[in-house]
Amino acid sequence: MKLERLPEYLGIVVTIIFGTFLALYLGLSAGVGSSMTYMIVGGIIAASVALAMRANIWLLIPIAWPLTGQIVGLPGALPVRDLAILYAFAVFLALKALKVVRVKNQYNWLDFVLFLNLAYLLVIYIKDPIGTNSMNCDRVGGKPYFEILTLVLGYWVIGHVTISAKQAQKFPILMILADLFNGVVGFITFHVPFIGAFVSHFYSGISLPSATSQGNSDGISEEREFYLASVGDKISYCIYSRYSPFTILNPLYFWRFFFAGLAVLAVLKSGFRSEFLNVVLFIAASAYFRHGFWSIARIALVIIPIVGLLIAAQGRGIELPLPMQRTLSFLPGDWDTAMVIDAEASAEWRYVIWRNVWNSGHKYIDNWWFGDGFGMTQAQFREMINSRDCQENAAINGDYHSLPLSAIRTVGYVGFSFFCILLFATAAYSWKLIRLATGTPFFSVALFMGVPAIVTPLPELCLTGFFDYSYETCIFTIAMMRMVGRSLEKYQLEQKQSIVESEKPLPELVFHRFQSETGPV
Repeated sequence: MKLERLPEYLGIVVTIIFGTFLALYLGLSAGVGSSMTYMIVGGIIAASVALAMRANIWLLIPIAWPLTGQIVGLPGALPVRDLAILYAFAVFLALKALKVVRVKNQYNWLDFVLFLNLAYLLVIYIKDPIGTNSMNCDRVGGKPYFEILTLVLGYWVIGHVTISAKQAQKFPILMILADLFNGVVGFITFHVPFIGAFVSHFYSGISLPSATSQGNSDGISEEREFYLASVGDKISYCIYSRYSPFTILNPLYFWRFFFAGLAVLAVLKSGFRSEFLNVVLFIAASAYFRHGFWSIARIALVIIPIVGLLIAAQGRGIELPLPMQRTLSFLPGDWDTAMVIDAEASAEWRYVIWRNVWNSGHKYIDNWWFGDGFGMTQAQFREMINSRDCQENAAINGDYHSLPLSAIRTVGYVGFSFFCILLFATAAYSWKLIRLATGTPFFSVALFMGVPAIVTPLPELCLTGFFDYSYETCIFTIAMMRMVGRSLEKYQLEQKQSIVESEKPLPELVFHRFQSETGPV
């Protein structure tokens, strides 16, 4: 695929999404016989995309990764991301069988660390098998197992591909297209609620509460635009992976400065302190990998005064929007009291759950050493249905907002140790790959994928996070980083071969050298 033809492929993706929405609408309108309409329209779209993209079908996986909503009406209630992965896997498997794709997977030590974690998770599943409530299994709620299995199939597909140097430079832009789509849909949903209500009949990946809660009595959450968090941080990652932070923070580079400022504004408006921290860490890492350790101090000398002036002006001439005050409330400043209380209450809510679970013995976690697997027992499920205590329900469901605690609940101390090794191994591989990619066209994509793998686990292990989400993200990150690594190796090998070829004497020079040594022929 040539990324100069990006609009063409974006058109294919948009056609898939809106074509499916159209199929669902026609099916709902048709009433009886709607299943046949789904099958016909879906079959036409699937065949057309497969014929158009062929071996490039794998691109649907990174493109659709942020699309975690479901297409309403389709059986199985699968997210768009899972549908894209399963579809890409089926097409790629057919291409392998037809010998259209002949590349074989190449594995290294990081892949085997992942395989160890997957094998342990399989043991946990065998130890505590899980099914649906209708199957009368002792444990229910095993959807994360299916999600992880789906991602393993996507991991296998991505393991067969590489990208060119020209593609690598523009690949981060390709990977934020779905985030931009989510941002546009979220913006419309938030500001025009009745359109959001209409879209919700077709796609579930929108936040209706944020659209309908304007006028909430608490005056706190109604202004938070949650969808902006992912959009803002991904745009920031894309910009800071492509350009030096010193040029981005310089107003003379207007467009870089403008879009970077817009992205940070989006993160602040979302009200998430963790997302703001992730962006700051990415900026610092981008400076470090480009200019060395002391560049972090230089960046700090630029950012700290700006933030300081913003904090000093708050309440003394300007009044920041409430979500922005919530995001910055961990810093000293004249913040709205309700915002500070809300942020502290959010943290305290989590601390209470952590203490309750940690001190509960075997009430919420039966096997602390080896874990209980995903889901819950039938008894816990019935208790959660009958309980009206949201903290109790969160404790039963494993919704701890704590990566370590949720990991221990699922895979125990042993599995959590394995997963920590996987996280640090991924970070180490990413660090090495970024260093190897320095000065090559693969540097920006290595930063885009690698820096979050390096900096994100630290706050997740200490403060927040979810084990199932982190596990799935880690699989995807490893697949993409290994793809970048293979592509870089291929590029460097081609460069060495090109240098060797250029150093070979031309046939004419060889003839003249031979003639000078032996005399006229």
